[in-house]
Amino acid sequence: MKPILLIWLAFREVADFTATRGQVARWAEEVPELEVVFAESQEAFVRNLSKATYVMTFRFSEAWLPLTYRVKWMATPAAGRELLGARIPDRIRLTHGTFHGALMAETAVGMLLAVRRGLLPGLGLCGPEAPWPKTLPGRCAIAGSRATIVGYGHIGKAIGAKLKALGVAVTGVTHANLGELDALLAQTDALFLALPATAETDNLLDARRLALLPRHAVLVNVGRGNALDEEALAGALGRGDLHAAFLDVMKEEPYPADGPLRRAPRCYLLPHASAFSPDYLDRAFAEWLGIYRRDFRNQG
Repeated sequence: MKPILLIWLAFREVADFTATRGQVARWAEEVPELEVVFAESQEAFVRNLSKATYVMTFRFSEAWLPLTYRVKWMATPAAGRELLGARIPDRIRLTHGTFHGALMAETAVGMLLAVRRGLLPGLGLCGPEAPWPKTLPGRCAIAGSRATIVGYGHIGKAIGAKLKALGVAVTGVTHANLGELDALLAQTDALFLALPATAETDNLLDARRLALLPRHAVLVNVGRGNALDEEALAGALGRGDLHAAFLDVMKEEPYPADGPLRRAPRCYLLPHASAFSPDYLDRAFAEWLGIYRRDFRNQG
């Protein structure tokens, strides 16, 4: 009997995060030694869980743990540790996706370019009322500027690599040099947050630290919303103490229609979409396949 790979991938009703039959059929061709079972619903997933050796899923309930007596490895494409929804016992290897960096880095750097090169504020300037304007908002070069990336893991380093390729001086902040953050903020032209959601990161960028940033600075958050004091950010933007902010993540998602960030000037919100890509799950499976071939395929 072949070991079973059980796949249930559907998250937040996002098409890019929802596997299709055709997609799973292509993946199955890569592992003919496995029986690949595609669960298109939670009910089908739970029904097949007791037979599974390997599991790919975004979500899991602790109530299902008694059914995992055959499971050796549970993999989730999600980077966030808080999203799975259960504490997985040590007898099961648990892995989270680390492939997001390339996708999120493109979004994060695109956010900075959109403001600094005047692309976003310049939209519509060549309309019928002003068909050929003589100036363009923004216009600042990012080459030679300084960026600080708080959360210098897989995602933060991917952002840093793209910024460096564009001539930006990058400083990464981790636990090891967190004590330097205040001094760095005063010299930062672009601040990127790529932090996980933990008690330690709650309001890490609070009103005091926001006030340390230069008035021309741009803030980009693609980590988790808990790291940022949203009320303080809205106030800083409203007073002109900060040039602009791009937020892909908020403390509450979906973000409330009456939330202060919706009214804040030069505050641009995305619906937790920095990793959206039609090949998102193909990238997730490619990473899974590499780990499987290295660590599991030759096991007895």
